[in-house]
Amino acid sequence: MTILDLKENQINSVIELFSKGELNQALDAVQNLFKDYPNEPLLFNISGACNAGLGRLDAAVRDYESAIAIKPDYAKAHFNLAGALQDLGQLEAAVNSYEKSIIIEPAYAEAHNNLGSVLKELNQDEAAVQSYKQALVIKPDYVEAQFSLGIMLQDLDQLEAAIKCYEAVLAIKPN
Repeated sequence: MTILDLKENQINSVIELFSKGELNQALDAVQNLFKDYPNEPLLFNISGACNAGLGRLDAAVRDYESAIAIKPDYAKAHFNLAGALQDLGQLEAAVNSYEKSIIIEPAYAEAHNNLGSVLKELNQDEAAVQSYKQALVIKPDYVEAQFSLGIMLQDLDQLEAAIKCYEAVLAIKPN
């Protein structure tokens, strides 16, 4: 087993803990891995996700920023940072981080969708509509984006277009 295999196995076990919702255990495991891999951006990203899941948003922001400092083109860390900033009510900063994740990974449908949600909160309705539409160009069966677009269009009194979105949601996910 090479060092890369060992590292991958260790990180996969942390991800498995995180996936099971065992956030404190995952965070403890990440802290142990930092001893051997102090500059691993993925570990900072996982630590941020654990902290965010535990409601420690300031710690999550620090973790995501650390991941980005090591790897500035880490789209997922920018995306996660944006979510934490959004939860903290720092909407302009969240927009900036979502936009950075999109610049790095233009086909990041979830980033386009979440950017739309923040833009909606900022009452930038037309920009929000465009973000939702872009998410759907990338991922046409993206139920959340389709539904969010429908709500946005309904709010803008574009009822026929909104109904088409809701019909598309039902066609994708009938239940």
